[in-house]
Amino acid sequence: MEMDKNRLKEPGFGRILLGVVALGCSILIGFVVGLRAGDRSRKRQPQEPVSGVLAPISSAEPAAKDTSVVDTLAVEPVPEKTPSFSRQQVAQGVEYLASHNRWNRLEMEKIPVLAGLWDAVNTYQLDEIRRYNEVLASTPLTSIVEGLEHNPKSGFYAAKTDQVITLSTYIKRLR
Repeated sequence: MEMDKNRLKEPGFGRILLGVVALGCSILIGFVVGLRAGDRSRKRQPQEPVSGVLAPISSAEPAAKDTSVVDTLAVEPVPEKTPSFSRQQVAQGVEYLASHNRWNRLEMEKIPVLAGLWDAVNTYQLDEIRRYNEVLASTPLTSIVEGLEHNPKSGFYAAKTDQVITLSTYIKRLR
């Protein structure tokens, strides 16, 4: 009699199989509903019209068969264009660098000639700092360039959350 009670408490193989099938059907229905919802949301997004239409291949000029010219060409690096700034913008940048011991990233980004300089100084990018110094001819930048030439650094000076570089401390670190 005791064995019959335990057997009644245990689920049978049929019940387990029925539960697994029900779970599988639920997952399948959820997957299908998700696919349908995704299709509807993609259809609602406006499609950008194709503005430029490519010419048919037949109207394109045939490529030259002679490739000897390619072998004789020398690949030269394209020089980077230095943006031109007004005298007033350069003067504003030089004045900021000379009069502030604490360089604030947000303030520097507002001055067009200094945009990007804070990041270059923070990551010790010597070539980039030289480009800025060519435009600005600033004493603090000259000190930084000389310091990085004698003592190259890598990584970050300031933490990612910090937006200020203290110039005097920065230059001391380079020595």
